[in-house]
Order: sequence, then C-alpha cells, then structure tokens
Amino acid sequence: MMKRILFAAALLAALPCSVSAQVEKRVEVTKAYVPSVESAAKLAVVPDMTDTVKMRPEIDYTITPLSLQTTLATRPIRPATVTYWEFNRPLPFYLKAGVGYPLNSVLDFYASSQNPGTGYVVGYVNHEGRYAKIKNDFGIKNNSTRMLNRIGAAAGKYFGKHILEGDLSYENRMYHRYGMYVAPGVTSDMAPGAMADYGDANIAVRFGDDFQDLSRVNFEIAIRGGLFFDHSEWPDYNDKARQTTLETHAKIARGFGRHRLAAEIGYTRLAGQKAIDFYNQQLIHAALRYGIEGGVVRLEAGADYYHDKVKSLEAENYIIPFVRLNLNLGTDGLCPFFEMDGSVDDNGFRSLTRQNPYVVAPAFLQTKSAVDYNGRFGIGGSIWRGKFDYRVYAGFSVRDNHPYWYVSDNYAIDGEKAVAGAAMRPALARQTLFSFNGEMTWRPVSSFRTELDVHGYIYNDDETKLHNGAPAFDGSLSAHYDGRKISFGAGVYLQSARKWSVVFENTETETAPGDTEQRVTMLYDTFEAPFAVDLRVNFDWKVSGRVTLFAEGRNLINRRLYEYPFYPEYGANFTVGVKANF
Repeated sequence: MMKRILFAAALLAALPCSVSAQVEKRVEVTKAYVPSVESAAKLAVVPDMTDTVKMRPEIDYTITPLSLQTTLATRPIRPATVTYWEFNRPLPFYLKAGVGYPLNSVLDFYASSQNPGTGYVVGYVNHEGRYAKIKNDFGIKNNSTRMLNRIGAAAGKYFGKHILEGDLSYENRMYHRYGMYVAPGVTSDMAPGAMADYGDANIAVRFGDDFQDLSRVNFEIAIRGGLFFDHSEWPDYNDKARQTTLETHAKIARGFGRHRLAAEIGYTRLAGQKAIDFYNQQLIHAALRYGIEGGVVRLEAGADYYHDKVKSLEAENYIIPFVRLNLNLGTDGLCPFFEMDGSVDDNGFRSLTRQNPYVVAPAFLQTKSAVDYNGRFGIGGSIWRGKFDYRVYAGFSVRDNHPYWYVSDNYAIDGEKAVAGAAMRPALARQTLFSFNGEMTWRPVSSFRTELDVHGYIYNDDETKLHNGAPAFDGSLSAHYDGRKISFGAGVYLQSARKWSVVFENTETETAPGDTEQRVTMLYDTFEAPFAVDLRVNFDWKVSGRVTLFAEGRNLINRRLYEYPFYPEYGANFTVGVKANF
C-alpha cells in the first residue's frame, strides 16, 4: 500500500513540470542489425521429382574415311605339289587372265563364300597354254603345244574348333614331242610331235585341327584317292597306262608349356592297271616329333620310319632322322642352325611323268623308291633393324635310287643319226651331293626389297657313268618395288651348263665277209644345255582397288633355255592381262 502511494505522488509531481517547460528529449541508439528467421513449418506433401527438362547436347560427328590399300597376289599352284589341305582357308574371288607373244595364255579363277560360324566353299580353274611352234635342235618345227588345265572345288564345315573339309579336282597335262628328229627316208613308229597327255583325278577328305594352338590336343584324319590316266598318242600300245592311288594318315600333337609332342602314321597304296598292271606298291610311314623352345635353344627332333614294299621286290625298311636346331646367342644377327631330314618317294609311273613328261610307259619297270638323307648347317639372322636378312649354309645329301634321266629310243645307221630325241628313261643309282648356299634379302624401305640366292653343287656319281642333268651352279638376283598404284620387279636367273647322256642303237649296213646279219652296237653321246641366263620383269598397275593391269616378260635376252634335253623353251616372250578382285 505504501508503494502505490509513493508511486502516485511522484507521478503527480512530475506531470505539471513537463507541461509548463515544454522540453523535448530524443534518444537515438545505433547498433548492428541481427536478422532472424522464423522456423519453417514442413508441408505434409511429397513433391513430384520428375525432371521435365530434356538435354540435347550439340555433338559434331566427324567421320574421316580410312583408305585401306590392299595388294592381291596369286599363289601359284604347281601341279606336282597341290594337295587338298591347301584350301583349308578360302581364297577371295579372284581372276587373272592374260595372253602373250609368242602365242600363250594364262587363266586363274577363284570364287569362294565363307560364313565364320558355318564353313566355306571355293571353286577354282587354272590354265596355262603355249601354242606357237618352237624350232628344235635339228632346225625342225614340230607341234610344240603345251597346256595345263585344272578344275576343282573345295569345301569346309566348322565344328567348334575343328573343321571337316574336302577337295575334288581334275588336272590335265598335255605335251608334244617336238624335240624329236626322224631323218628323211627313214621309217619309224615314233612320230615327231606326238602328244603326251596325262589326266589326274583326285578326291580328298580331312577332319581335324590346324595345329596352331597346341595348348589343347590337335588332331587330323585324312584320306585321298586318285586315278591317273595316260592318254598319249605314242607309243601306240594296246591299253594305255592307268594307276590308282589310295592315301590315308592320322596326326596328333599337344603342347606342354615350352614342350610339344607330335606323332603321325600313314599308309599309301599304288597300283598299276592295263599297260602297267605289273606295278603294285605299299608304303607305311610313321613319324614322331619332340620339340622344346627355350631362351637359348629351339629344338625339334624325331625320326621317320618307312616300310616300302614293291611287288616282286624285297621289302625295305628305312629310318630317317629329323632335326631342327636353332641357337639364340642373344642377338638377332647371328643365329646358328642345324637341320636333318629326308624322304621316301615312289618312282611309280605317275611320279615319273611329273619329273619328266617325255618318259615312255612301255619301258616302265618295277622300280624302288627314291630315298633321300639330307643335312644342313650354317648361320642366319637379321641385322640393321630387320632390314637385312641372310642365311649361309652348307648341305649334304645321300640319294639312294636316284633317277638319272637319259635319252633313249634313238637309232643310228652307220653312225649317222636316223632317229633322235624320241623319249627318256630313268636309271636308278646312288648319288652323293655337297652344296654351298647363300640367301639374302635387303629391305631398305617397306616398299622395296632385293633378293640374292647363290647355290653351288658337287656331285659324286660313281655308281653310274650317266650324266645327271643337274647344274653345278644356280643363282638369282632380283629387285621388287610395291607402291600404292604401281608395282614392278626385275630379276636374272642363272644356271650353269647341264649334261644328259644319249644312247643310240647303231646298225652297221656293211658286214664282214661271211656275216649274214647286220651288227647292232650301242653308241653313247652327250647332250649339253648351255649356261642359262633368264631375264624376267613384271609390272602391275592398280587401276582401282579391284582391277590391276599386269605385264610379264621372260627370257628377255633370248637365250637358248632347256628344261629337258632336245626340248628348247620359248625365246623372248611376254604376257599381258588383267587381275580382278571382287
């Protein structure tokens, strides 16, 4: 109560004083502003988070075309060596066609289709022809047409990592005995220019692997059947020669780290019919290989076993060692090597016609197989950053039952040639051969290379006095340029003189007193082919990525060249044409 009385008294006392004096007082206070935000209350609503903005970035797609320059080169197929397994990868669609002077022709055609998951199929046609007449060594122009024709098809079916493939083909080889001579007024059953004509039909099937990846077991099983025909015009015997061939083999290989093992076994049966029905041969072959590849040594070693049985002859057994030894001395420029190998090759009529088409079938006798033992040792390597490769080595060979070809069925009257160059026959004997060899390739740039090959031979033919028809020296020097549009090359091929023996059956018309029959003696002569120099050139112009024009020239210095005695080859000749790849 007392506080309230004092507060009212003070208020009454102050009021009259304020009014009477009219005094104003203002107080301004300044300090930092401190903002504050009230707490927000979250709505009980879930918002839609879908982004409705679509980004469209500006991307500049710039494509630079890459031009891939390809060069298609044909793979020549020699009639004597082609086998069906060469077609386990199809060739592209390819055509080569050309003609030349003196009149000649060439045609190679391959067409294929491949599905990487299914298989492939390929068809092919090969042709070589020579039509112009050639003057022989007696100054006579007989029919000298020579032709090779081959047609075939191959197919393969993929089964996982394995492949089933086969080949069916027919080949015809035609020659004419244009090197023959028959003296005027002489009657002979041998016709100059008579045709030698051979047909060869083959079918082959194979199933297995390609032996590239040996981390797993690789194998193959193969079989081939063949029928050989002799359609020759001369000699005119009743039934032309015919020969059947049956071959089968199996192979298996496996790698184990740096090591690998391989084994193979095969069987071959050759049988003659008609004019050579006396011929029958069976050959069993087995091979074993062991390989190791390390830091210093790369070695593959083993042996081949052959059991050879020719009808009416005693069976023969052969063991031929096999060695491939390469040493790595820490530099690519010096790599010593040593090699041993060999083979057993039949001397049946089919094989002899491929060695020499002018052989005579009626003269064919039961012959043993040719057995070769070979060895080589030397050094090789690559220097100057891989621009220069070389291989220098010495070789040694022992050849049992080696064919020495001599010219037979020649006749003379009183020492004068009446019939010559008719046919050739083989005589079998042992030959020992030493060779010295050098092979070099220089590539200063990727588009240019030069190659040099030099080979010298020393023969020991003591088992026969017949000449062997082989050179003591051969070599070649060539240069090649492969450009984007133009490719060309030139090479010279050398071969020393070669000799063959010629046997004449000489009839003496003058007889001694008291003789009632003419005497027949044998005369021996020699045919020598001169030192051979063959200059060749080739030129390719790539008109487009698919079409190439080509020109090939051979024997451009017009030398007298021989592959067989009494049968000279073309002089200077050339072929022009087109290659197409689609």
